Amino acid sequence: MSAEWLVDLVPAGRPRRVVYLFPHAGAGVAAVLALGRALGPEPHPVAVRLPGREALLDEAPLTDLPALAARLAPAVRAHADGAEIVLYGHSSGSVLAYETARALGPAGPALLAVSAQQAPGTAVRTADGCWDLPDEEFFAQVVADGYLPAELLDAPDVLEMVAPALRADYRATHEYLTGTAPRTPLAAPILTARGTEDLTVSAADLAAWSALTTGGHTTAALAAGHNLLRDCPEELAAALRQALP
Repeated sequence: MSAEWLVDLVPAGRPRRVVYLFPHAGAGVAAVLALGRALGPEPHPVAVRLPGREALLDEAPLTDLPALAARLAPAVRAHADGAEIVLYGHSSGSVLAYETARALGPAGPALLAVSAQQAPGTAVRTADGCWDLPDEEFFAQVVADGYLPAELLDAPDVLEMVAPALRADYRATHEYLTGTAPRTPLAAPILTARGTEDLTVSAADLAAWSALTTGGHTTAALAAGHNLLRDCPEELAAALRQALP
């Protein structure tokens, strides 16, 4: 995998902890930059940037989430270089962060933090095949899900650029969530965060993450909508820090 998949958001030293930030569908470094700056320098923040976006725009997006996590896990461990690993995912990025935590094995992360995402194993609300809808319908769905601001519907050049990664992420997440592979609970504790004004994910959706850990489950309710990365990065950073073991 390319070294550009993992992007240090502040100057790298020899941190005690490294937090890897998984953005929502179709997004890259820009989506987690404010959170990373709010977290750094300790824990040291690193953005996860997947093919098909930003500097990797010319690379084909990937749609096999377990295979993707299997590639990310050793890269994350090598990048951490002995530092304690923390994983955070927002929305669909939560699912990839969770699967990466599983791929890290018994010596997994010290903490998995997720926000604004249903737990694997719960009912899936995204319609099967929505990623194949015509542009107008697909982007309307993306805006309704909170992944893009409505004003981007009037920016066709931007939408054309982000469409492949968005469609790939929607497909990968849906196929993973509707799959039947067993999901062994993590030993790491899980923090779940949700905006109190989020209309797409309920408190019950986040409570279901408790079944995916034997290490304890804590929650954080923030005064925001679905997009916590955009609306309250400082508050989200504070919740992450408080949950660190």
